[in-house]
Amino acid sequence: MTRKMSPEKEVEFNELSAFVQYYLTAFMKIDRNAEIHPSNVLLEIVEKYGRSKALDGLRQATNDIVEQSQDFSLERTSDVDCELISHGIVSLSTIRMRYWSKYKKIIARNAIKSETEYHLVAGILNDLSIALDAGEREELAEMANVYEGKCG
Repeated sequence: MTRKMSPEKEVEFNELSAFVQYYLTAFMKIDRNAEIHPSNVLLEIVEKYGRSKALDGLRQATNDIVEQSQDFSLERTSDVDCELISHGIVSLSTIRMRYWSKYKKIIARNAIKSETEYHLVAGILNDLSIALDAGEREELAEMANVYEGKCG
């Protein structure tokens, strides 16, 4: 018997499920009817092992998407964010902020060290659907400005 997930994990499950399924269909061009499509695999995992195990799989798929998209230009990230948001799905920039260890490292060191990190921060700053408090937004903007000054 599987345990019931907390309301917070249910929300995470639903958000990640929508994100992974849409992203892999729209951007990775996996046929929605294909046996390997995440929505079909997800149903099978939920049936066999429960929603908690399926959430673990969704988190891994999310991390894979974040890693695969790390070299997206700011424009590409913005385009993906806009499309996801227009379909009522959490943005790639929001997902990156929540799940990508690189973001956590940037915050911990309070500095941007690479172009990839710069694009991550710039994407978060450009995505106004992300609820950042004013102080965090200012810190990110300052880090971006310092990095731009070093590179440009």
